[in-house]
Amino acid sequence: MPPPTAMLHGWQTTLDQGGAVRTVLVDFKKAFNFVNHNLLLQKLLLSCVPHFLIKWFFSFLQHRSQRVRIGTNHSSYSQLNYALPQGSWLGPLSFLVLINDLKPDCLVHKYVDDTTLTELLYDRTKPSSMQSFFHQLLNWADQNEMVVNLHQN
Repeated sequence: MPPPTAMLHGWQTTLDQGGAVRTVLVDFKKAFNFVNHNLLLQKLLLSCVPHFLIKWFFSFLQHRSQRVRIGTNHSSYSQLNYALPQGSWLGPLSFLVLINDLKPDCLVHKYVDDTTLTELLYDRTKPSSMQSFFHQLLNWADQNEMVVNLHQN
């Protein structure tokens, strides 16, 4: 998926002015498969979502199972105790609620489970703070029971 236009514009403007751009493209390991439902519901509460909607959403997550169908073949049902239903509108929306409070001290672009941390350095002699931003990301992930995939390509 290409980066959002606003993000590219910021990068290009900085580079055109002789600056540097540092980015970390974040990949949450099995992002939709390991979501603490209680933490998600707590974040909805803190976001002032009406209680009746939270109860409805809890009933949507509770005792949820899914299976895969390819043609006429079906897998067995799998219980989604720590997962968000995939293929629904609420899955990606729920993940955005979960990561809404991910706010390291740099530019952050979020698109469902794709997150990009960006540091724009207009003065190339200034040291980068990206390592600090990355540690903030890892601390947030730990507090929110998410795992950042650290594999390098």
